[in-house]
Amino acid sequence: MAKCSTLDYVRFRVRLFAPRKNEDEGTIVEVQKRRGDTISFLRDCRAILNAAEGDGVDDAPSEAVPIHIDFGMAIAGDQTMQEESEEDILAEAIQSAVELVGREELDLNVMAFESLVALVDPLKTMPDIALNACKTIVANDSKDKSASEIRGAIAALLRNGSLHDDEGDAIISDFNEILKNLALCLLSKTFANMLNKRCLETAIQDNSEWFLDTLIPSLVDAVKSAKDRPHDALYASDCLSNLLRASKDLLKRADEENALSALEEAKAFGSTHHKSLANATEKGITMLESYS
Repeated sequence: MAKCSTLDYVRFRVRLFAPRKNEDEGTIVEVQKRRGDTISFLRDCRAILNAAEGDGVDDAPSEAVPIHIDFGMAIAGDQTMQEESEEDILAEAIQSAVELVGREELDLNVMAFESLVALVDPLKTMPDIALNACKTIVANDSKDKSASEIRGAIAALLRNGSLHDDEGDAIISDFNEILKNLALCLLSKTFANMLNKRCLETAIQDNSEWFLDTLIPSLVDAVKSAKDRPHDALYASDCLSNLLRASKDLLKRADEENALSALEEAKAFGSTHHKSLANATEKGITMLESYS
C-alpha cells in the first residue's frame, strides 16, 4: 500500500492486489481517496489507472488559458481611469487578504493565501495586476503596512510552521502544513514572475535585509526537509533558483547556509520519490557549484 499526497493536498491510498487463480493474469489497482478536492483526485486517479493499464502519463504541462478582466468597455477606454481602477482592485485585494491573515480562524488564513497565490499568477488575473501584486508583496515600503504584514505572516510560517500559537492537534497541524505550502507557493510564483519581467534584482536590493536574513535561511531549511515535506522543498527549490539567478549577494548567503548540500540531498531523494522536486533543484545546484 502506498499513501500519497499531491500538491493540491489531496490524500489517497493505492493498493495492489493479485488476481484469483481462476482469473486472467494481471494486477488489480485500487485508488482510494482519503481527503481533498474530488475533481483533483479524479484527475490523479485517472493518470494512475492509465499508467497501470500501460497507456502512459502525459508529462507535458497543459496550456493554461489566461483569465483576464476587460475594463475597457466599462470605462470607455479612458487609460487614466483604467490604471486607477487596476490600482484600486489590487489595493482592495491585498487589504482583504491581510484582514483574513490576521484572523484566528485557520480556514480564513488558508483562503487569504489562496487568494494571494491567484493574485500574483498572470494566468489567473491581469498580467499588470499580477506583476504589481508581486512588487507590492516584496517591496520595502514603510508606508505600506499591508505588504509588511504579509511578509511577516510568510516569515512566521517558514520559521515556526504556524501563524498563531496553536496547540498541535491533528486538524491544526494539517491546516498549518497547508498554510506553509501556500506561503512557499506564493513566493515561488512571485519570484518567477518578477524574474521574467526583470524586476526581481531591484526588489532584492531595496529589501535586502529581509531576503538575506529571513528568506534565504528559511528556504534552505525547507529544502532540508525534503524527505518529510517534499512539496515544500519543491517550492523552496524553485524560489532559491530564481533568487540566486537575480542576486550574487543571495548566492553568497545561500552558500554560507550550505544550500548546495541541501539541494543535492533533495535531488537524490526526489530522483526516486518526487520527479518535480529533483528537476527543481538542478538550476540551484548548477549555480552554487559554479560559485564554489
